[in-house]
Amino acid sequence: MQFNRLARATTLAGFACAAWTGMALTFGAAAQDTGRVVYGVWPPTEGESNNINREINANDEYQLKPMYENLIGVDPKTSEWIPMLAESWELGEGGKTLTFHLRRGVQFHNDFGEMTAEDVVFSLDDATYPPGAISDTGRIMRDNVEEMEIVDPYTLVFHIKGNLSMAFLEGISYGAAGAAIKSKADWESRGGGSPATPKLDEPAIAGTGPYQFVERTPGQNVIFKKVPYDHWRKNAEFEELEMRFIGEDATRLSALLAGEVHITSIPTELALEAANRGMKIIKTSLPGRRYGLVLAGCYYVEDYQVAVPAAEVFTSGERVHPDSPWCDKDLRLAASKAIDRQALNDAFYNGEAEIAHMWYWLPEQTDSWNPEWDSRWDEHLGFDPEGARKILEEHGEPVNIQVYAKNDLSEAAAVMLEDVGFNVELVSMDGGQFTHQREAKEFKAMIEFDDTASENITGFEPAGYANQDSKRAVEMVEWDTMYENIVKELDAEKRSQMWREFGDIVFEEVAHVPLLRTYTEYVVNPNVVCGYTNPGANMSDPFAFVEYIEKC
Repeated sequence: MQFNRLARATTLAGFACAAWTGMALTFGAAAQDTGRVVYGVWPPTEGESNNINREINANDEYQLKPMYENLIGVDPKTSEWIPMLAESWELGEGGKTLTFHLRRGVQFHNDFGEMTAEDVVFSLDDATYPPGAISDTGRIMRDNVEEMEIVDPYTLVFHIKGNLSMAFLEGISYGAAGAAIKSKADWESRGGGSPATPKLDEPAIAGTGPYQFVERTPGQNVIFKKVPYDHWRKNAEFEELEMRFIGEDATRLSALLAGEVHITSIPTELALEAANRGMKIIKTSLPGRRYGLVLAGCYYVEDYQVAVPAAEVFTSGERVHPDSPWCDKDLRLAASKAIDRQALNDAFYNGEAEIAHMWYWLPEQTDSWNPEWDSRWDEHLGFDPEGARKILEEHGEPVNIQVYAKNDLSEAAAVMLEDVGFNVELVSMDGGQFTHQREAKEFKAMIEFDDTASENITGFEPAGYANQDSKRAVEMVEWDTMYENIVKELDAEKRSQMWREFGDIVFEEVAHVPLLRTYTEYVVNPNVVCGYTNPGANMSDPFAFVEYIEKC
């Protein structure tokens, strides 16, 4: 098997890096006095709607996100959960109740009054009933909440059906989609009804965010304006915000250079071109995307059962593919040692990425990060082709694996795996067919490239937890049990310690192969936008925190 894409990509990256090195980034023009900041975004992938909780998916939230807030917020620098419309929350009655204490004095737009518990119930009910909302909030509510009890205007008790988990808190947070708090009075003033979905030529239901809705032109844009009072959390710096829909990357670049938009997100090569022509690149505060290789094939014979402890599901210990190489820790280790991450970084990310020592743990979150993962990285999991060859030689038998040709990076990884002695079959197929075969447990020794920007602990589930439907995990019932205990622990300090202890197991046992971390980059007109604070990680919406766009 021969590939030349890594060499070709490396050459291209070399030209890009050379161009970057030679740039003289000078921004001599004076700041432009503009009251409206225009954000160039791609059009909503699943269409437009004025109901953020029911008819807008996670990646399309930006079309209404600036005007809404949630019970639980996300810190714009650290991505950690923080109080938002709820000042605090606590579990009671042995985990059977979850009580939210709401922030007093928060105003809805357009004089629709103070936000209270009735608005929270209205908003979450709209996401939940009738079933069929695009977001997962409705399902999460139906699975976890028996009823919502209004104690007083600022106290709301959720009566919990079973064991509450972090997934529930994530689902109603600012980082997820479908749980924005809207004005009940606004909707009732229009006649009410369910679902609470204004038409596209009508205003969206009033929210509490730093920007309020002005108008939507379907297929073109949504316009917001700064609220006419001091916002309780953050005053926006621009009087108006326009989210302008521009589908093509090159067209967004042209609009930026022409001064038609002031901030956008475009691929790295176009961002470098923009910087060479006077624009400025701003990175998120954290690496928003984390990349790794999933090792699929070490499956139990039992199928998953939602909401049933893994120890009660995987009881036989028998495997679908008893000879799967991914059930062997040493062969998983050889796969990790085979990968030259720096070469991948140079070839595909212009050397701008960081090598990831863990996939779903962030070193910036020091309370759950073990420094030994850094100090032991080179000798345990880092690039060591001779060590990988030795493991395969000692194994004594040929090791046949498959690599899903998902992209050029996957094919480059396949070259590296073959170079150390794996017998590699590169598999090309439609994504839907691949997913079907993986979920049917048909693959015995598959490697799949994957990435995430989700909250770390709940994001681990699709790639590391056996008792669910994605079938990406190396299935070990002991690991599942540890994970189940973590997601049920709502005390932040205890959860961080448990997550760190679980990380020790994942690191030692090579549950998957971490690769790289990259920062999300925004390109701005430096005469209009002087800064943008956005964590990048743990957010479903890539264009959130627009109130933190700084005006020059």
